[in-house]
Amino acid sequence: MSESLWAASAEELLAMTASPDPTPGGGSIAAVCGALGVGLVQMAVAVTADPALDDRAARLAAVRAAVEPAADGDVQDFTALMSAYRLPRSSDAERAARAQAIEAASIAATERPLALVATLVDAIALSRELEPLVKASIRSDVLAGRDLVIGAARAAVRTADINLDQLDRLASPAAAGLRTRRDALVASLQKTSPEETP
Repeated sequence: MSESLWAASAEELLAMTASPDPTPGGGSIAAVCGALGVGLVQMAVAVTADPALDDRAARLAAVRAAVEPAADGDVQDFTALMSAYRLPRSSDAERAARAQAIEAASIAATERPLALVATLVDAIALSRELEPLVKASIRSDVLAGRDLVIGAARAAVRTADINLDQLDRLASPAAAGLRTRRDALVASLQKTSPEETP
């Protein structure tokens, strides 16, 4: 895939997601859904048109700007990991270089979704601040946006988990620290988004 996911139409993105191709996968779609969720909260703030919300609107824009690159980034991470697996391994030196490349690519593919979760947790907190401040007629969009963001954060954790499992199999020294970070983010996610049923 050479073009950004953001250049695809909604129909094209759905078709790519449903195809046998491994990308876009869970991490990419988590970022797309997260960005759309933040966008719904932004819409509610824009419709409310209260200058008192300008600071929060700027924070929301920064959050969305941080979320969007993770969509293409996940594709890049997967491509790098597959390239590492295809490296030659006919000699001890080649096998060592390949193992090192797989580990580095697996670390990157774990760090990106964890960073996405952290950003989405911030978005959840912002949506809670804004929920009572926007016009009542548009409050449902804040709630719907938050639901999407929560789902996206949980999906990003799933992406991190599969790569963490790979690092465990590789006995990577980085695995323990990344798992600690993952667990702390999951705890933050649970704290900011207890189960909500409409």
